[in-house]
Amino acid sequence: MTEPKNFLEAQEMYEEYLREIEPFKAQRIINEFRSAINHALTEFGYERTHSGRKMTALEIKNAQKFKKTLSNQKLLKLRQAQQKSFEKNNVSQASQNTYGNRVEQFLTWAARQPWWPGSRSVKLKEQCTPYLRNKNGSIADCKLTERNFTYRKYILTPQETPPKLQIQLDQFYLYLTEPEWPGRIIKPVEKSTANEYLKNIKLILGERYRFHNVPTHELCLELIVPVITEEQLEELTPLQQKKLSNQCKKALEQLICNHFQFLRNFNSSVSPSTKMGRINAISAVAKFLYAHQVENDADYRLIPIFSTIDHHYNLVLEELSQWRNSRHSVSDWSKRWPNVPVGQTALQVIQERIVEPLRHECRPRTRRGDFRSSEPIAISYQSYLKWALLAYLPARRQEEYRELKIALSCPRERPQDLPKDGLYQPLPPDNQRERKYNSMVVDNYFYFTYMHENHYYPQGIWVIDTRKYKTKKTYGKQSIIIPNRTFEDGSSFYDYIERFLYGWWTQEGYKNELIYDWWQPEMQGRRGRWLSSGRIQFSPKDACSLPSNSHSAIWTWGYVFVVPKSGNLASGSAFARIFETISYRLIQKRISPHIMRYVWATWGLNVGLSDSELSSLAYAMGHSVKTLREMYERCTPVEKRQPIESAIAERLFTPSEQHNQKLPLNLEVNDLVQIAIRLTQEERQQLIAKLQSTV
Repeated sequence: MTEPKNFLEAQEMYEEYLREIEPFKAQRIINEFRSAINHALTEFGYERTHSGRKMTALEIKNAQKFKKTLSNQKLLKLRQAQQKSFEKNNVSQASQNTYGNRVEQFLTWAARQPWWPGSRSVKLKEQCTPYLRNKNGSIADCKLTERNFTYRKYILTPQETPPKLQIQLDQFYLYLTEPEWPGRIIKPVEKSTANEYLKNIKLILGERYRFHNVPTHELCLELIVPVITEEQLEELTPLQQKKLSNQCKKALEQLICNHFQFLRNFNSSVSPSTKMGRINAISAVAKFLYAHQVENDADYRLIPIFSTIDHHYNLVLEELSQWRNSRHSVSDWSKRWPNVPVGQTALQVIQERIVEPLRHECRPRTRRGDFRSSEPIAISYQSYLKWALLAYLPARRQEEYRELKIALSCPRERPQDLPKDGLYQPLPPDNQRERKYNSMVVDNYFYFTYMHENHYYPQGIWVIDTRKYKTKKTYGKQSIIIPNRTFEDGSSFYDYIERFLYGWWTQEGYKNELIYDWWQPEMQGRRGRWLSSGRIQFSPKDACSLPSNSHSAIWTWGYVFVVPKSGNLASGSAFARIFETISYRLIQKRISPHIMRYVWATWGLNVGLSDSELSSLAYAMGHSVKTLREMYERCTPVEKRQPIESAIAERLFTPSEQHNQKLPLNLEVNDLVQIAIRLTQEERQQLIAKLQSTV
């Protein structure tokens, strides 16, 4: 006997069985059985379009389609669903007896089948991972750019940096980041921004050292931005001052032009974003070197060297704008964007073909039925959770997930709102978190609580407290509740979170030598085994925050997503590479966390979110609606034209003009039904709305 793939196929197999054993009574029994099943469908999410007790022909057809979307696992809940439907619809006792018996007979037959979801063989099969091995080759073979060679490194290394230059770079870093700095009139920047400036400066100096033969003892910031002191100017005539200024401007312009040409020739780098990074770094160096000559920001514009910087900044800005408007990119987007079937969105494809398979790969057994090793299970859970956070909720910047922290200790006093034996993953108090010089919290935490913003959640909720992200100054701190999605197998998203963080205990198998004595009361005293130790499986290098005084608790913490084996925090490039490797294995596309921001923005515009919904989506992603539309939207030309083409077809042309045929006036009801069947779902909804409005 073949295994039914869904609810409908199981029903059809049972009906075939009835025709064999009850050839004369079969049709009556089948009709009653179908009515019994249809009574329960609404409890599984089926929405009727007619309020009558009896389903219309169209509703029955739609119900058949709906059953195809239900897994056999739903059969286990059929009795409860039918009873709820009886109660809601005030079904007579006689009908309850008839329909109830038909469902019981069906379930009795189904429970004897080898594919029955409650049988041991099926349970075992559902525990076997369908791990999809890489059949697409190495991700290294999927090149995103036209560059036919490995990126060549030329940055100035610490060993090549002379002491004098290192002192200058250290001073430059402090000038950028310190809360206060004598003579500085610009605002301090984040350390990540300062590090980006330093990297770009070292790249420029590396080029000077390696390809222009500048000796190390001559390397300095003034080599990039020439400095004219006020003392030098005082000794010169106005004509000489202008000549010296022009010389410095030409030297800087020559350096910028040479460096941009070097980028193209040496590494085939043509992105305006790369150029903008260099210009911003040069501008920061110029402000540092000329800080003693200005009293306010406008004074910088009076220094001739800054006109050269502004000129090239505007040129690069215009080029960057052209790239964005034309959706041009250095990388090949066809290799970074999923193949989207008609009627679907990229987000749906990713959820169905990447995230859901990753969830199934968390299963504890191999394809042969043996228990997997603990570390691969932990890695599977980590991979699934990384993707789920980006695919179930509007994607934020990858740094927020990569640097997400979790508390590893609890306060001494038990919170009053914590249920007995309730899970508690605390959020440390602000004075125990990472803070800036002005005492503002600058980290992101993952925690579990029961009270959130004056609302009590009896079952508890997982929350991300976001205090560190690029646009926090504009949008402030955000508290993101993680929805607890439920799945067809009865598990929930919170189950996966907790199994990854705390480990996974099971009572199944033969080598159950351990006695459970941890936090879940229903498991206490039972024999079993740990399938995985969860996050601790990776030996994370957790940190410890010392108590602020002798009466304070010691708050230890660690990063949620550490690198397996090393236990360290992943770098930005390594974190993105993990996502690309997984997506390439599953759908042969290199999708990074940053691409997921484009996916969400495009989804919002594809599905026609209202202005308020788009505004909420943009806020959830940490940027403006303007940024969402101008930077992240990647709708295809066909998708962009579809609304106006539909409007033209509906408002400018009559049906006869569209199809070059007129409908006969003497149509029967069945003819109308056949016409309605050929309509799209959207057209059917429009038809129903118009019919209701005429009643």
